[in-house]
Amino acid sequence: MGEDNDKKTEVQDQPPKSPPKQEQKVESPTADGKASKTSSELEEKKEGLKELITDMENLEGEKRAAKETASEAKRRSEEIEEKKEELSSDLMADIEDFEGEKKAAEETAAEAKRLSEEIEEKKEELDDLMADIEVFELEKKAAEETASEAKRRSEELEEKRSDLAKQLEELQTSYDAMKEDYDKAVYTIKKAESAAEIVKDAQENAETILSQAEADARQVLELADKERIEKLTMASEKARDVWKEQIENLEKQIKDISVREKELHDAQQNLEKEKQDFGFKKEALDQLNEYVKKLKEIYSTGNPSRINELGLELGEERDKYRTLYERYESLSKRWAESQILLDTIKTEIEDPAEGRKIASIREIVSAMQEFKEKHEKLTEIYSKYPDDKSIRILEEKAQKAENLERANEALEQERNRYREEVIAAKNTRKELEVVKQEVEATNALNKHLLQELESHKTALESRTGDTCPSLSKVDTETDESDFISNVSKRTQRTPITSLNEMVSHVKNYAGSRAKAERLFYKDNDIRAFLAGMAVSKLIILQGMSGTGKSSLPRIFSESISGFHSLIPVESSWRDRNELLGYYNDFNKKFNAKSFTIELYKRSKKRCQEIPTFIVLDEMNLARIEYYFSDFLAILQEPDLNKWLIELVSSDMRTLPMELPDEVKQKMKMNEVAVFDIWEKIEKSRQGDLKTETTDEEKEKLTSYLAKLGRLTGAKGLIDGRKIKVTGNIWFAGTANQDESTFEISDKVYDRAQVVSLYEKGKSEGNYKHTEEKFISATDLQTLFDAAINGFEKRKAVEERLDALDSVLMEKFDISFGNRIVKQTIDFTAVFTSAGGNLEDAIDYQISTKILRKVISSDDGEAFLDLLEATKDYPRTQHLINKRIKNLR
Repeated sequence: MGEDNDKKTEVQDQPPKSPPKQEQKVESPTADGKASKTSSELEEKKEGLKELITDMENLEGEKRAAKETASEAKRRSEEIEEKKEELSSDLMADIEDFEGEKKAAEETAAEAKRLSEEIEEKKEELDDLMADIEVFELEKKAAEETASEAKRRSEELEEKRSDLAKQLEELQTSYDAMKEDYDKAVYTIKKAESAAEIVKDAQENAETILSQAEADARQVLELADKERIEKLTMASEKARDVWKEQIENLEKQIKDISVREKELHDAQQNLEKEKQDFGFKKEALDQLNEYVKKLKEIYSTGNPSRINELGLELGEERDKYRTLYERYESLSKRWAESQILLDTIKTEIEDPAEGRKIASIREIVSAMQEFKEKHEKLTEIYSKYPDDKSIRILEEKAQKAENLERANEALEQERNRYREEVIAAKNTRKELEVVKQEVEATNALNKHLLQELESHKTALESRTGDTCPSLSKVDTETDESDFISNVSKRTQRTPITSLNEMVSHVKNYAGSRAKAERLFYKDNDIRAFLAGMAVSKLIILQGMSGTGKSSLPRIFSESISGFHSLIPVESSWRDRNELLGYYNDFNKKFNAKSFTIELYKRSKKRCQEIPTFIVLDEMNLARIEYYFSDFLAILQEPDLNKWLIELVSSDMRTLPMELPDEVKQKMKMNEVAVFDIWEKIEKSRQGDLKTETTDEEKEKLTSYLAKLGRLTGAKGLIDGRKIKVTGNIWFAGTANQDESTFEISDKVYDRAQVVSLYEKGKSEGNYKHTEEKFISATDLQTLFDAAINGFEKRKAVEERLDALDSVLMEKFDISFGNRIVKQTIDFTAVFTSAGGNLEDAIDYQISTKILRKVISSDDGEAFLDLLEATKDYPRTQHLINKRIKNLR
């Protein structure tokens, strides 16, 4: 803006020297218009005045353009040299700046290296815990500073990149202008020297510039090296002073480490920044060198023919210049005439101080010029102040600075918190060390106590011996001669060869006993019990008290030389342990209940051909599913080998206290590793606390002795913990229906066979005295299989059951499953084979297993239909009529 003002002043004070670029017509007011005072004439004058002012401004613009066009060639020629000098000086200045920056970068690198060495030395003096904590804090802080510094550097680099781009554009513009001006100057030189001299001068100038630049660069490097050595010396002295100060105070030393690490980070960031700036400036210097090379090439291409062409072009330019000058003279004359005319024109204007007055156009123009200058000055002053956008940017920066301060405060608080946590961690570490020592002492004490406990355990095992003495007692009893003789005596009695014979024999045996023991049963009741044995291993005897429910299994067992035992059920039974027994952790013994002892005894090999009945008296005093669930599950398995009841979860057999010498010798010869384990156990039992045996070693020894049958404990248990339910055993349970008992669930009913004794048996006259007979469990099962497999009325039974099932589905929306169908067919087969008829057998199953599913219904009409469907079954008819009567 200052250059434009100088140009305007120069145009107004000096006469024009070059013609304007284009002509414009100027219309001046007539003499008659000057004298007229009418309103219309005044308006015309004003319009003419405006046009005149416009023409004057155009003339001034053309005048300035003409002047500039005339002097441009000369000024450009002078500026070429000035630009060369400036460019050379700028390049040298840039080179000096680069060298200074390089020197600063080297100093920064040296300082950074020195600081890094100091930091490493100081870090080695700290203990391991403080070193780890400080490294953690410094890494976090460095990461945050790196992020902020990277952002700031990115912004600064972007600004520098734009500035350098602008400078590059300006240099390119200047270069283009200088080239153009230089060409014009060459064209306008009168009597130019030969092309060879021009090229030579250009080459000398270029070589001079390059040699001067190289000499200055070497000088700057030497000065930089000298100053770097001096600064390194000063830095070394300063480092020794700082080192002495930091030894005096450890806390100050830690703080200085943080500060110096931050300075290191900043120095590294600045170094990277300066490296980038140096690269940019180096690129600019390379571009300048390219420019000089291009000039050199231009100068080297000069020749006389080209000079002649340039001379012709110069002549053409001179002709154009003369034409423009003539036009300029014409416009100057018109401008002078307009000035004279303007001086004669006056108009009336308003003066704030004196009211209205007459003023000439020159005065008005002068005043306007003054106002224009004032406006430009005010504009210049205003431009120095920030605009709204800059103010907003400054406010945003201030806000960012405030946010950074708050973030810095937060980081300082976090740092203080971390330091407090470090102190707490130190204290905790000390406490942990104390606790660790206490734990080690406790572990040592525990180890000693464990050794003592092992010693006491060994002593206790030596006192307790067998873990399950009641079952081991059974092993002893069953091996006694009296027991063997008793079993042999039973098996030598008169055999029973048919099911019909068995029914007659049991009936006569019960009715021919002594008067006090005499019992009377109907043939169908005995047949139902016998058929129930073929259907299920669990038989439920229900009916009125005094009908002989508990006595029937006993009399049946005695008559066929079987075993029988009565187990009273208690109302407090809640789980299997009440029936089987439990393991006592205190004395390390299994307390077997009488049910388990009887089951174990009758499952012994020499007893497996003797039919056995274990009777659970009043079995529904407790819920059957609670204590008998294991048996309900296994009795459904078709594979008898899976009829196993787990007493405990681990092997109850224990190692013997002593082994016979022959066993030891055999073990030593065949299994050396097992023998070594046995010797360890013997030493441990003798009180040697240093000798220990692992669980794997004990298991290995136990497995070996189990094969030899040398373990202490019940020998008939499977894996020392499971009892087997053999095929010679039946479970019978008596059930009452009163307020003291639980209702038997469908699950139990479906898996059991029900035998109902509805009335007390009566004597039928002569009962032939009968002694006990015998039938083995195998033979009995053979009779059952023969009756079932040879049953010829299977299809008839299935049809009757299908008809009944259709009525139940239609009237009661209830059905029965395949298990009941199979049980009914097998029951009917054995029942009829034992001398009963088909209708009685089916009636028995319908009344005990099927009718109970719908007997609680309130649908009287449905029962009438069911009554019609069961007209062949008197017992079922009786129960249905009773229900209908209750509903009415």
